Amino acid sequence: MKRDIQPKLVDFITSRSIKETLIIEGARQVGKSYLVSSALSDCGVPFKSFDLEKEPRLLGHINQTTSFADFRQLMEDRYDIKPGTILFIDEAQEAPVLAKYIKSFKEDWPDVKVLLSGSSMSRLFDTPVRIPVGRMRSMCVFGFSFSEFARYIAGDDLADFLNSAPEKIEPSRHDYLLELFDHYCKVGGYPEAVKAFKNNESFMEIIENIYFSLADDFRRKEEYQPALFDNTVTAIANYIGMPFKLTAIDTTKYRAKHILEALNAWHLAIEVRQHALDPTHSSFLPKRYLHDIGVCNMKRSIAAPSLSLLNTIDPLLRKPLGGLFENALAISLYNGESASKSIGTWKKSSGNVIEVDFILDYPEKGVKIPIECKAALVAKKKHCTNVRHYLENTGQRFGIVASAAPLACIMDTGCRHIINIPIYLCSKENIRTYFDRGMEGLTIGT
Repeated sequence: MKRDIQPKLVDFITSRSIKETLIIEGARQVGKSYLVSSALSDCGVPFKSFDLEKEPRLLGHINQTTSFADFRQLMEDRYDIKPGTILFIDEAQEAPVLAKYIKSFKEDWPDVKVLLSGSSMSRLFDTPVRIPVGRMRSMCVFGFSFSEFARYIAGDDLADFLNSAPEKIEPSRHDYLLELFDHYCKVGGYPEAVKAFKNNESFMEIIENIYFSLADDFRRKEEYQPALFDNTVTAIANYIGMPFKLTAIDTTKYRAKHILEALNAWHLAIEVRQHALDPTHSSFLPKRYLHDIGVCNMKRSIAAPSLSLLNTIDPLLRKPLGGLFENALAISLYNGESASKSIGTWKKSSGNVIEVDFILDYPEKGVKIPIECKAALVAKKKHCTNVRHYLENTGQRFGIVASAAPLACIMDTGCRHIINIPIYLCSKENIRTYFDRGMEGLTIGT
């Protein structure tokens, strides 16, 4: 199945003007290798792909090279890398020497484009190796987005509808999409888990097996005890959508800080920092999310029931459900972006509860789009209070509420335009399309 970010990868591969090495990052089992292999097959250009975890002989050869010239000779002589070939090396972090060659990939091997992928690529640039600025680009890959989940489960027509930023959604389709999104919140985006769900097999067993393999891999390479890894992931799951304190993790603040940094580097966790409009008053606690909402739902407190969009009624449980919405949206906003990209949130002040969950940059239009997530089935004007405050404070005109309510305009004063987008439509591309239509005065949700 083609991923939504595959065209972006194909454009990179086929562009003659792009010479940089592409670093493809992401957690294990999110589909990085399949994505690259599928894109390479689509491009119709010669390529060679290698997995350093499965090919110890090649790994040994690479680690024995003493210079880029030596590496190039090795690949040309023994592995048949010719001019015009795309070279894809998976699990590249197993050969740290590659980091020293990235500069030369662009400057001294112009006829070969290099793609490096791995689940812990930050290890490739451990000190004293410097990150080669201007010689590489990066792309961060997560598991299936909701539209990709829908494509695999329900087919291309529904997924294409979701990606079209529709102006109207019939009530029956809205209800169906909420049911499907409810399944997505439990299954998550690991391709193997989604496959198991479609085949009426135990997707939870798949998630648990992937999770335990992640914990073991993390323990071996980062030298953290499995209990601390599990405690940290569980703490993030229990505080989804809320300011995260280091004391939420059952260890010292020093160890908590370092394991969180490692989880971020492995793309197992996402850190989103809150900012005030005045940069001198922006010292707020960050929010943290997990790389997969199936894992998030699984790792919440054992005493708490699994969250359900349609069946969770208790107001105390609807709040973490809103956090799950935020987690799904965070994954969508980061997927396919540079690994160094950061998405912020807005908080009015340290003593004020007014805040917006995400601020989406739309550089082509010179605007920042505020997005507030609500676990509500009916959109009300009170749900856009925080977005309205942001617009009033910044002088901007357009904002988003993401909820389980139908697509609708919930505020249009002429100078302020706020629409409710169902959570199942919330992708970067759709949000920007709705902005364009809103600024053109088009009616949305009728």
